[in-house]
Amino acid sequence: MNEQAVGWYNEASDQSHQRRFGLIANFTDALQANDELYLVYQPRLDMVSGEYIGAEALIRWNHPTLGAVSPMEFVPLIERTPLARELTDWVIRNAVRQAAQWREQGNELQISVNIAAANLEEENFCDRLLHYLKQAGLQRNAVELELTESSLMNNNKAASEQLHCIASSGLSLAIDDFGTGYSSLAYLQNIPARVVKIDRAFIDGIENNDRKQVLVRAMISMTQELGYRVVAEGIETEAAHRLLKNFGCDEVQGYLFGRPMKQKEFERWLEGA
Repeated sequence: MNEQAVGWYNEASDQSHQRRFGLIANFTDALQANDELYLVYQPRLDMVSGEYIGAEALIRWNHPTLGAVSPMEFVPLIERTPLARELTDWVIRNAVRQAAQWREQGNELQISVNIAAANLEEENFCDRLLHYLKQAGLQRNAVELELTESSLMNNNKAASEQLHCIASSGLSLAIDDFGTGYSSLAYLQNIPARVVKIDRAFIDGIENNDRKQVLVRAMISMTQELGYRVVAEGIETEAAHRLLKNFGCDEVQGYLFGRPMKQKEFERWLEGA
Protein backbone atom coordinates (compact mmCIF):
# COMPACT_ATOMS: atom_id res chain seq x y z
CA MET A 1 0.00 0.00 0.00
CA ASN A 2 1.33 3.37 -0.98
CA GLU A 3 1.61 5.83 1.84
CA GLN A 4 0.13 9.25 1.19
CA ALA A 5 0.92 12.43 3.06
CA VAL A 6 -1.99 13.83 5.01
CA GLY A 7 -2.42 17.51 5.78
CA TRP A 8 -4.77 18.94 8.36
CA TYR A 9 -6.67 22.14 7.80
CA ASN A 10 -5.83 24.84 10.30
CA GLU A 11 -8.08 27.91 10.29
CA ALA A 12 -5.50 30.20 11.87
CA SER A 13 -2.85 29.14 9.37
CA ASP A 14 -5.29 29.59 6.50
CA GLN A 15 -6.16 33.11 7.64
CA SER A 16 -2.47 33.94 7.95
CA HIS A 17 -1.81 32.75 4.39
CA GLN A 18 -4.79 34.68 3.08
CA ARG A 19 -3.58 37.84 4.81
CA ARG A 20 -0.09 37.50 3.33
CA PHE A 21 -1.41 36.90 -0.17
CA GLY A 22 -3.82 39.80 0.26
CA LEU A 23 -1.06 42.18 1.33
CA ILE A 24 1.08 41.25 -1.65
CA ALA A 25 -1.89 41.66 -4.01
CA ASN A 26 -2.86 45.02 -2.49
CA PHE A 27 0.65 46.47 -2.51
CA THR A 28 0.56 47.25 -6.22
CA ASP A 29 -2.45 49.50 -5.62
CA ALA A 30 -0.71 51.06 -2.63
CA LEU A 31 2.23 52.08 -4.82
CA GLN A 32 -0.16 53.96 -7.09
CA ALA A 33 -2.28 55.53 -4.35
CA ASN A 34 -1.53 58.91 -2.79
CA ASP A 35 -2.66 58.18 0.74
CA GLU A 36 -1.44 54.70 1.70
CA LEU A 37 2.36 54.62 1.72
CA TYR A 38 4.40 57.28 3.48
CA LEU A 39 7.85 57.79 4.99
CA VAL A 40 8.85 58.45 8.57
CA TYR A 41 12.27 59.74 9.58
CA GLN A 42 14.49 58.82 12.54
CA PRO A 43 17.36 61.21 13.33
CA ARG A 44 21.07 60.32 13.51
CA LEU A 45 23.30 62.18 15.95
CA ASP A 46 26.99 62.95 15.46
CA MET A 47 28.76 62.05 18.69
CA VAL A 48 31.53 64.64 18.39
CA SER A 49 29.56 67.73 17.41
CA GLY A 50 26.32 66.71 19.14
CA GLU A 51 24.42 67.80 16.02
CA TYR A 52 21.77 65.91 14.08
CA ILE A 53 23.32 65.32 10.67
CA GLY A 54 21.05 62.75 9.09
CA ALA A 55 17.86 60.73 9.20
CA GLU A 56 16.87 57.24 8.19
CA ALA A 57 13.79 57.06 5.97
CA LEU A 58 11.45 54.19 6.89
CA ILE A 59 8.35 53.17 4.96
CA ARG A 60 4.91 52.84 6.53
CA TRP A 61 1.63 51.53 5.10
CA ASN A 62 -1.84 52.69 6.03
CA HIS A 63 -3.97 49.98 4.41
CA PRO A 64 -7.48 51.16 3.36
CA THR A 65 -9.24 48.33 5.25
CA LEU A 66 -6.63 46.83 7.59
CA GLY A 67 -5.30 50.13 8.89
CA ALA A 68 -1.65 50.41 9.89
CA VAL A 69 0.35 47.39 8.70
CA SER A 70 3.71 46.93 10.40
CA PRO A 71 6.73 47.17 8.09
CA MET A 72 8.05 44.10 9.90
CA GLU A 73 5.11 42.25 8.36
CA PHE A 74 4.85 43.61 4.83
CA VAL A 75 8.45 44.51 3.91
CA PRO A 76 9.82 40.92 4.21
CA LEU A 77 6.85 39.71 2.15
CA ILE A 78 7.36 42.26 -0.62
CA GLU A 79 11.14 41.75 -0.70
CA ARG A 80 10.56 38.15 -1.77
CA THR A 81 8.59 39.25 -4.83
CA PRO A 82 9.36 41.31 -7.97
CA LEU A 83 7.63 44.21 -6.19
CA ALA A 84 10.81 44.66 -4.11
CA ARG A 85 12.25 46.79 -6.88
CA GLU A 86 9.18 49.01 -7.07
CA LEU A 87 9.13 49.33 -3.27
CA THR A 88 12.72 50.61 -3.18
CA ASP A 89 12.14 52.89 -6.16
CA TRP A 90 9.15 54.45 -4.37
CA VAL A 91 11.19 55.00 -1.21
CA ILE A 92 14.16 56.48 -3.07
CA ARG A 93 12.06 58.87 -5.15
CA ASN A 94 10.23 60.17 -2.10
CA ALA A 95 13.37 60.36 0.04
CA VAL A 96 15.19 62.32 -2.67
CA ARG A 97 12.23 64.68 -2.98
CA GLN A 98 12.22 65.22 0.79
CA ALA A 99 15.99 65.73 0.95
CA ALA A 100 15.73 68.41 -1.74
CA GLN A 101 12.93 70.17 0.11
CA TRP A 102 14.82 70.19 3.40
CA ARG A 103 17.98 71.47 1.76
CA GLU A 104 16.01 74.33 0.24
CA GLN A 105 14.97 75.14 3.81
CA GLY A 106 18.59 75.08 4.97
CA ASN A 107 18.62 71.61 6.58
CA GLU A 108 21.64 69.75 5.17
CA LEU A 109 20.47 66.35 6.35
CA GLN A 110 21.67 63.17 4.69
CA ILE A 111 18.79 60.74 4.25
CA SER A 112 19.47 57.00 4.52
CA VAL A 113 17.29 54.50 2.67
CA ASN A 114 17.24 50.71 2.87
CA ILE A 115 17.61 48.81 -0.38
CA ALA A 116 16.98 45.13 -1.07
CA ALA A 117 19.37 42.61 -2.59
CA ALA A 118 17.04 42.45 -5.61
CA ASN A 119 17.82 46.09 -6.38
CA LEU A 120 21.43 45.18 -7.09
CA GLU A 121 20.16 42.82 -9.80
CA GLU A 122 18.81 45.81 -11.73
CA GLU A 123 21.23 46.85 -14.47
CA ASN A 124 20.16 50.49 -14.26
CA PHE A 125 19.74 50.83 -10.48
CA CYS A 126 22.78 53.04 -9.89
CA ASP A 127 22.16 55.16 -12.99
CA ARG A 128 18.52 55.64 -12.05
CA LEU A 129 19.45 56.82 -8.56
CA LEU A 130 21.98 59.26 -10.00
CA HIS A 131 19.28 60.55 -12.35
CA TYR A 132 16.88 61.16 -9.44
CA LEU A 133 19.57 63.10 -7.56
CA LYS A 134 20.48 65.18 -10.61
CA GLN A 135 16.82 65.88 -11.34
CA ALA A 136 16.37 67.15 -7.77
CA GLY A 137 19.56 69.22 -7.89
CA LEU A 138 21.17 67.25 -5.07
CA GLN A 139 24.79 66.34 -4.42
CA ARG A 140 25.52 62.63 -4.45
CA ASN A 141 26.16 62.56 -0.70
CA ALA A 142 22.59 63.71 0.01
CA VAL A 143 21.38 60.09 0.12
CA GLU A 144 22.96 57.05 1.74
CA LEU A 145 22.06 53.48 0.73
CA GLU A 146 21.81 50.80 3.43
CA LEU A 147 22.25 47.10 2.66
CA THR A 148 22.31 44.17 5.08
CA GLU A 149 25.35 41.94 5.37
CA SER A 150 23.58 38.97 3.77
CA SER A 151 22.51 41.12 0.81
CA LEU A 152 26.09 42.24 0.28
CA MET A 153 27.52 38.74 0.52
CA ASN A 154 25.05 37.05 -1.82
CA ASN A 155 25.81 39.11 -4.89
CA ASN A 156 26.66 38.06 -8.44
CA LYS A 157 28.40 39.85 -11.29
CA ALA A 158 25.46 42.22 -11.89
CA ALA A 159 25.32 43.15 -8.21
CA SER A 160 29.08 43.69 -8.10
CA GLU A 161 28.80 46.05 -11.06
CA GLN A 162 26.10 48.06 -9.31
CA LEU A 163 28.18 48.23 -6.12
CA HIS A 164 31.14 49.45 -8.15
CA CYS A 165 28.96 52.10 -9.80
CA ILE A 166 27.69 53.23 -6.39
CA ALA A 167 31.21 53.52 -4.99
CA SER A 168 32.82 55.15 -8.03
CA SER A 169 29.99 57.69 -8.35
CA GLY A 170 30.53 59.06 -4.86
CA LEU A 171 27.30 57.62 -3.47
CA SER A 172 27.45 56.58 0.17
CA LEU A 173 26.86 52.92 1.05
CA ALA A 174 26.29 51.60 4.58
CA ILE A 175 26.35 48.04 5.93
CA ASP A 176 23.15 47.72 7.96
CA ASP A 177 22.50 45.34 10.88
CA PHE A 178 26.23 44.69 11.22
CA GLY A 179 27.03 41.65 13.35
CA THR A 180 23.84 39.70 12.62
CA GLY A 181 24.95 38.21 9.29
CA TYR A 182 28.25 36.82 8.15
CA SER A 183 30.47 39.31 10.02
CA SER A 184 33.36 38.19 7.82
CA LEU A 185 36.57 40.17 7.90
CA ALA A 186 37.16 39.10 4.29
CA TYR A 187 34.03 40.77 2.96
CA LEU A 188 34.76 43.94 4.94
CA GLN A 189 37.87 44.33 2.80
CA ASN A 190 35.97 43.99 -0.47
CA ILE A 191 32.67 45.82 0.00
CA PRO A 192 32.85 49.50 -1.08
CA ALA A 193 30.91 50.76 1.94
CA ARG A 194 31.83 53.76 4.08
CA VAL A 195 29.56 53.24 7.05
CA VAL A 196 28.86 50.31 9.39
CA LYS A 197 25.66 50.30 11.44
CA ILE A 198 25.91 48.07 14.52
CA ASP A 199 22.67 46.18 14.98
CA ARG A 200 20.46 47.08 17.95
CA ALA A 201 20.73 43.51 19.25
CA PHE A 202 24.24 44.34 20.46
CA ILE A 203 23.16 47.65 22.00
CA ASP A 204 20.05 46.59 23.89
CA GLY A 205 20.97 46.32 27.57
CA ILE A 206 24.65 47.02 26.91
CA GLU A 207 24.91 49.16 30.07
CA ASN A 208 24.31 46.03 32.17
CA ASN A 209 26.19 43.49 30.09
CA ASP A 210 29.98 43.36 30.30
CA ARG A 211 30.32 40.88 27.43
CA LYS A 212 28.33 43.15 25.10
CA GLN A 213 30.51 46.08 26.10
CA VAL A 214 33.69 44.19 25.22
CA LEU A 215 32.20 43.02 21.93
CA VAL A 216 30.86 46.40 20.84
CA ARG A 217 34.05 48.21 21.82
CA ALA A 218 36.00 45.73 19.67
CA MET A 219 33.55 46.08 16.75
CA ILE A 220 33.89 49.86 16.82
CA SER A 221 37.68 49.79 17.04
CA MET A 222 38.07 47.17 14.30
CA THR A 223 35.74 48.76 11.77
CA GLN A 224 37.17 52.23 12.33
CA GLU A 225 40.67 50.86 11.79
CA LEU A 226 39.40 49.53 8.46
CA GLY A 227 38.26 53.02 7.54
CA TYR A 228 34.54 52.83 8.31
CA ARG A 229 32.38 55.36 10.09
CA VAL A 230 30.40 53.57 12.83
CA VAL A 231 26.75 54.13 13.72
CA ALA A 232 25.11 52.40 16.70
CA GLU A 233 21.38 51.71 16.38
CA GLY A 234 18.74 51.28 19.07
CA ILE A 235 20.03 53.68 21.73
CA GLU A 236 17.35 54.02 24.38
CA THR A 237 19.17 55.03 27.59
CA GLU A 238 21.62 57.72 28.64
CA ALA A 239 23.87 55.03 30.11
CA ALA A 240 24.16 53.32 26.71
CA HIS A 241 24.79 56.70 25.08
CA ARG A 242 27.65 57.47 27.48
CA LEU A 243 29.23 54.06 26.95
CA LEU A 244 29.18 54.38 23.18
CA LYS A 245 30.62 57.87 23.38
CA ASN A 246 33.45 56.53 25.55
CA PHE A 247 33.99 53.73 23.02
CA GLY A 248 34.49 56.34 20.28
CA CYS A 249 31.36 55.54 18.25
CA ASP A 250 30.85 58.11 15.47
CA GLU A 251 27.06 58.32 15.34
CA VAL A 252 24.04 57.05 17.25
CA GLN A 253 20.40 56.51 16.42
CA GLY A 254 17.52 55.45 18.63
CA TYR A 255 14.46 56.37 20.68
CA LEU A 256 16.59 58.26 23.19
CA PHE A 257 17.13 60.93 20.55
CA GLY A 258 14.00 60.62 18.47
CA ARG A 259 11.56 58.00 17.27
CA PRO A 260 10.57 57.68 13.59
CA MET A 261 8.40 60.69 12.75
CA LYS A 262 6.32 61.91 9.82
CA GLN A 263 7.67 64.85 7.84
CA LYS A 264 5.88 67.69 9.63
CA GLU A 265 6.43 66.17 13.07
CA PHE A 266 10.10 65.64 12.27
CA GLU A 267 10.47 69.26 11.20
CA ARG A 268 8.87 70.52 14.42
CA TRP A 269 11.08 68.18 16.44
CA LEU A 270 14.19 69.38 14.58
CA GLU A 271 13.40 73.00 15.39
CA GLY A 272 13.41 72.19 19.09
CA ALA A 273 16.37 69.81 19.04
